[in-house]
Amino acid sequence: MDAIAQKITASPATSPAEMAMRIKKEAPTLSGLAPEQLELIARLVVTHRLVNEMNIAVNLAGIDWQKEKAVFLANAGQEQSRHTWRGYNNALKKLETWAGAEGINPLELTPARADDFIYSLKASGAAPASVRLAAAAASSFYSFLNRRYKTIDNPFRGTKARPKKKAVRALVIPTVPEVETILRELPGFWSAAAAVMAGLGLRAGALPGLSIKGGRYFTHTKGKDIDGDIAPEIVERIKAAGLPLREPFTGRTANSIELMFSYHVKKLYSAGKIAAAYSCHDLRHFAAVREYNRDKDIRRVRDFLGHASIQVTEHYLKSLGEGE
Repeated sequence: MDAIAQKITASPATSPAEMAMRIKKEAPTLSGLAPEQLELIARLVVTHRLVNEMNIAVNLAGIDWQKEKAVFLANAGQEQSRHTWRGYNNALKKLETWAGAEGINPLELTPARADDFIYSLKASGAAPASVRLAAAAASSFYSFLNRRYKTIDNPFRGTKARPKKKAVRALVIPTVPEVETILRELPGFWSAAAAVMAGLGLRAGALPGLSIKGGRYFTHTKGKDIDGDIAPEIVERIKAAGLPLREPFTGRTANSIELMFSYHVKKLYSAGKIAAAYSCHDLRHFAAVREYNRDKDIRRVRDFLGHASIQVTEHYLKSLGEGE
């Protein structure tokens, strides 16, 4: 009987379910034991499980979640933008809030409970991209913890709960004649907006805060202030649209700019005047390729696009079929 008990408790079980499986495996042998012998084995199993749980608790007691999170956010992915840092930080705060409401120590999160966290985000109406970001942030943090504390596993690894990405639209870049058609055919406000995006490589999100003074532009996008020279022909197009240089696109949101630009461009596409229903970001693609092909200076293109690193610009250009 002692040999059977030792066999059952020889290696640590991480959960009662694992211990139950181990006991079930030994069932043929256990069936011949007397009730008092079975009771003894049951006590040994319970004691063994409690020892394991106590060891885990002791190990977890030495981990400062907030301190480790601060180290992770300060050092992990140093090439990421401030916008990405903020997204990761917010995602981990959501996990903390959910775990607190559920009465769970996030350091003891199981794969099943990690899935529950993702399901809760879906149920809250969060966008699929936001849910994927939260799961990715949590997964990265737990992988970071695992490298520092072997008692911590990544419960998000291999999850099937996160929303699947939709098929990505193939990248398309308008030609110079097509950009000229867009600038010529669109109404004044939208022609001016297109000229800024195609000429300066700015995202739609940079337009609401744009201001122009002394041949330079100033705006705020992706969590940082940017500025640069602006070509006279772009300034003239803004003036021709009757827009003030101080704040030509104020009162509009990035989303409304993208939607209305798409509406006007789709009409050109339906009329057969351009080859695709280009988006605002396709104009940024156009600007990136044009700037790169001027002198192949990737550092200048990085500064032009406002990227955080050369690596980001290299990846960006490769996705557009440029670069090496």
